[in-house]
Formats: sequence, C-alpha cells, structure tokens
Amino acid sequence: MRKSFFILLALSFLISSCDDGDIITVDLEFDKTLTLCGDENSTNYVLYTIKDDPYESLTLLFPVSEAGTIFNPTTNGEEKTITINGSTKKFNYRTYDANPENELICQEIPGSSVSIIKDYPATSGAEAKFTSTFVDDDNDGVPTEDENPDPNNDGDFSDAQDTDSDGIPDYLDQDDDNDNVLTIDEKPDVNNDGNIDDAQDTDGDTIPDYLDIDDDDDGVMTRYEDENLDTNPRNDISVNSIARYLDAAVADTFTQDTLITNSFSRTITVAIEILNADLQVLSIDVIDFGIYTDEIIISQ
Repeated sequence: MRKSFFILLALSFLISSCDDGDIITVDLEFDKTLTLCGDENSTNYVLYTIKDDPYESLTLLFPVSEAGTIFNPTTNGEEKTITINGSTKKFNYRTYDANPENELICQEIPGSSVSIIKDYPATSGAEAKFTSTFVDDDNDGVPTEDENPDPNNDGDFSDAQDTDSDGIPDYLDQDDDNDNVLTIDEKPDVNNDGNIDDAQDTDGDTIPDYLDIDDDDDGVMTRYEDENLDTNPRNDISVNSIARYLDAAVADTFTQDTLITNSFSRTITVAIEILNADLQVLSIDVIDFGIYTDEIIISQ
C-alpha cells in the first residue's frame, strides 16, 4: 500500500527494507536552504541540501538548457516544472560515510575519502516544481514603499513614481533626481531610523536634496556644478571649502549632461517542491525540497 505524506514540517520515517531485511531510517529533517552547483555555462545544475549525524543528502540534477528563467525570472511568481527521467534529470536521497559536500557533490572527479552507502533515486515521472520570485532594491536609503512603486495598489509597477522622468522608477533609481549625486549621499534618512520625513534639505525649499535638481537654489543645476566634469559634483569644492552644489554663493555653470550608471540589486528566491517521488524506501506526494536564494546586480 502506498504511503503518501505532505511534508510541511520535518517528518521521520522508519521503513523496513524488502531486499536485505535491514531497518532503514529515512529522516527528511533537512535544512531547507539549498546550495547550487553550476552556472549558465555548465552542462547541468545541481541543487542540494545535506546534513550530518548521519551524513545524508537530497540532490536535484537537471540540464542548464532546461532551466529557462528559473534563476532569473522575468515575472514574480513564475513557475516551471521539470519531469524526472532518471538519466539527465535526477532526484536522489543518499547516505554517506563522511561529509560529501567537498568530495562528491558537484565534483566531476569524485574524491576517494567519502563513499555513498545508500542511493535512492526517484523513479521516472516524479516532478520538480520551481516557483521563482524576486525583490528589487536600489539600496538608496529610502524605503521602497516611500518611493511610491505602485500608485494604484493594483500590483502593477509600470506606473511607479519616476521623479526625474528618466524611465527608471524611483524605487530602482540610485539617483532619483538625476543630479549625479547618489540619493543615499544626499542623506534621505538623516537619523538612519527608516523615517525620511527629516531628509536633508539644504536650501530649505521643502524639496529634499535627493529629489532636488538644484540643491542650493543658486539657479544652477547640481549636475552643472561639476567643475572637473567627472560626473561627481561632490568633489568640486568652492572657495568657501564646501561642495559647489551646496554653496549658494557660487553659481558658475559647467555643463555636464553625462549621467552616472544606475544599478540595483535583485534578490531572487526559488522555492522547490518534488512531486510524486517514489524513492524505493518510501513514496511521497510532496517533498518540500527547500529554498534557493541568490542576489544579482542589474545595471542600466
């Protein structure tokens, strides 16, 4: 009779092996944090989680060519399913006589100091279901919710606030006013308390510096107070020993229309379930395999 389990919490199984009469303990209390081997230039990806006492692993191998956008989703909540075939796509529960992480898993030429004691591959027909989500952050010191990413609260960020109208919404823009001074360097959160109500406002015009194209209100755009034209107004010092762009007493113009490159971080989370897995010693409807997390930098 098939035993079906839905694993939301760690479960342990004590199964009697039919081939040799041994009692085999199948303990699926694994760390749900997954590690990835391989990259887009590899033949295969391997996702795995291991534990000790005893040493055991769950591993999932599949071709890079079948990954699609799993590790770089284009939409939030993107789903993909890969069917295990036992050859190019495998899911295995294994036990070892030592730590396999540096000796066996992901090694093209396995080491000799660790051996596999038991290997239970999922039979063909099992499926790996991937759900990929992401969170973007420009790390500019302004909480995303304060940059009005979803004005209509409809889940559509295409109409997000874009103060400088450069096509990059504020919540992804490191320089919200295109003055070539990074938002975080214009002190949007003076006390680092998450409250931007006291953001720096040099000229007192009620427009915080990080949204003000003329921070000292001298009639010259901050970006045009870049005397050495290196796209960094912060290192151009006036005769009054302060940055020109913050000194209302100097108003020389140095035309600078080159903008600094923008980048933001994207934290990608991939949740993986193994469906209908028959591992010989037990059959399971759903295995909560775990979560893989990565962060990439996107430049614009």
